[in-house]
Amino acid sequence: APANAFIGLRNQMGKDAIKSQIIHFSVEFPDEQMQKNLEIKKTEPIYNILRLRLYNDKPLILEHTYMPVKLIPDLDKNILHKSIYDYIHKNLNLKFGHAYRKIRANKADEYDQKYLNAKKDDPILELEQIIWLTNGQPIEYSVSKNRYDTRDYVLLDNNRF
Repeated sequence: APANAFIGLRNQMGKDAIKSQIIHFSVEFPDEQMQKNLEIKKTEPIYNILRLRLYNDKPLILEHTYMPVKLIPDLDKNILHKSIYDYIHKNLNLKFGHAYRKIRANKADEYDQKYLNAKKDDPILELEQIIWLTNGQPIEYSVSKNRYDTRDYVLLDNNRF
């Protein structure tokens, strides 16, 4: 299925087909790189979220996401199991403006081997992205990884969301 960064995986591939396993969820203060990525101060906490997205119960994407707490209050595990984007759009009424994306190939690390069932020398497709709200504030920095044989990306950007 083509990847559309703005509608989220569950809306692309079917709500019933996609499940999320939460590997890590914490609130912490951002390091320097994350302060830059999300344009926040070191005293402004961020969510640190690592989820394994399953498609028809098979591992599809390992998704590491950082988001400013101030923009997405009350994020909890219940929302993480479903759709963060739905919560942002429908409950918080925030709209995404534009995204920066970088796609690269990498070798499987320990996490990829453990959660994506990748072999040590398997190529991993890595999508790094920053998403901004229409008001210009970054709301997400994420790195999504999938095995070379499980997903492809079709990138088409328009801001009709």
